Amino acid sequence: MFGGGYEGVRKDSLEEIERKTISLQYTLLIIGVLSTLIALANFSVCIWIRFDLDFWEWIVEIGWYSYWNATYVVMVAMLLTALNSGLMSYSAMTESRGLLLTSMILRVLIWIVTLAGAVVICLYGVEESSMLVDELDEVFLGLISRWDDDPRASRVMRMIQEYVGCCGAKNNRDDYYNMRKVVPPECRHPVTGNNYGWGCGQTVAYWLEPWTSCLAGISLFFTATDFLVMYFNMKLRRFLAELDA
Repeated sequence: MFGGGYEGVRKDSLEEIERKTISLQYTLLIIGVLSTLIALANFSVCIWIRFDLDFWEWIVEIGWYSYWNATYVVMVAMLLTALNSGLMSYSAMTESRGLLLTSMILRVLIWIVTLAGAVVICLYGVEESSMLVDELDEVFLGLISRWDDDPRASRVMRMIQEYVGCCGAKNNRDDYYNMRKVVPPECRHPVTGNNYGWGCGQTVAYWLEPWTSCLAGISLFFTATDFLVMYFNMKLRRFLAELDA
């Protein structure tokens, strides 16, 4: 009699674990699919930044590759995230504890890369970054110094000033005066005729922020949600172990 009662309790317990296991499997499947799509979308933004024709011309002409290099870190992190999310979904649905463990280990490593990508893209992509603004100011001062001797330098400087609405480097039009250059008409607003009140280092940094906020925001989203995904992974592995016992 007691043996039959124990078997009944054991059966009910296994059925409950099995229901929870199935629920976790589909939860991880949905998370995996969504994570893959979001990661690939962020990866696509990086590709767009890298091959946008106007931005590409600026980068090449002024010889400033820091922002591109920062996006490469995010690209690698997003590609790894997409692949690992697919592995997690597959291992959850096939009930492979070994693959689930592999996915968890990879997630820790990818978490580090993703966080590094978010930090680097913020260092080289927001207006508040003195490192970025100082670096851009040096680049634009170099272009102004070569204004009379290098037509390509003056051409790209005109393009940037007209496109983003800025003038000179850190000291605005005074940078032209200090180097005894004529202030170009691109330093003026096309409608009001007033001189732009911001240097190009600060303005270009501000202009990069929408791209940066997208890349960094999604990267930080993954670093925050990875803890919950890891918890679900560990819980599913424990349930699978109990069902196999």
